[in-house]
Amino acid sequence: MAIDAKQFQSLGIYQAKAPLRSILDDLGQVGKILLANKARRKMLRLAAGAALLVGLGSAVAAAATGSGWLKLCAVAGFVPALALFIYSFIYGRALIKHQDRLQLMQDLAQSLTRDVHKSAPLSAKLVLKAAPTLIKEEPWTARKSGKQQFFEEEFLSLEVELLDGTVLSETVEELTRKRTYRNPRGKYKTKSRSRYFVTLRFGYPSDLYGDARTANDTLHEEVRVPSSATVRDVRVTEKAVVVKAMVALRQDVVQSSEMLSMGAYRILNLARRLAGSAPGAAS
Repeated sequence: MAIDAKQFQSLGIYQAKAPLRSILDDLGQVGKILLANKARRKMLRLAAGAALLVGLGSAVAAAATGSGWLKLCAVAGFVPALALFIYSFIYGRALIKHQDRLQLMQDLAQSLTRDVHKSAPLSAKLVLKAAPTLIKEEPWTARKSGKQQFFEEEFLSLEVELLDGTVLSETVEELTRKRTYRNPRGKYKTKSRSRYFVTLRFGYPSDLYGDARTANDTLHEEVRVPSSATVRDVRVTEKAVVVKAMVALRQDVVQSSEMLSMGAYRILNLARRLAGSAPGAAS
């Protein structure tokens, strides 16, 4: 389906429930909207440059001739040049600033193509216009007049049923630490750092996997993730396997997600074998 470009520009949110291929097509349209924004910003700057040249030329001619009309032309060139130049940085900035989120969603969705039926509905949400929530604020005593704030924002989520009947739910949150302080020259400085919290929940069918808690108790193997990531939780219930990791580098989020999935399925695969070998199990 076609995306309402005007609405997307305003809200900066893509949300849909459709087959995976349709979701990927939609994300491609979002990419085209971002490219159009970049092209528009470039045109605005070219127009600003042209207006500036007109203003400069008129100013030089006015200085040589003393013409009041040329002075008016100079002002008429400088004012729109300044306005267009400023607007070129404002236009589409909120979306373009977080365009890496789009690539992340595309990569995560693409990684599911082998595990999802082509007609299975996938629920997806992607937020490009950031709206983080302040969760904590405190003094930062390491620097003069220091203060640090902590923000969180869930900007990506997806949910789909996999080929084996397991329902995968995944979310990615951006956790940002913002520090402000006064340097020795009295100027305020700001430094920000982002981390990514990845959560995967696999709601598995008990008729296929039995109770995965037994498999988790039996399997003495840690879930592996890239060096920039840390596993924060592995929780197994009679209904679901939940794995979580904190990732320091955005470029490692997809690999971390895939490795978390592998870790969860090591538990589920063992659970399936145990369920199949249990007394009374169907042969």
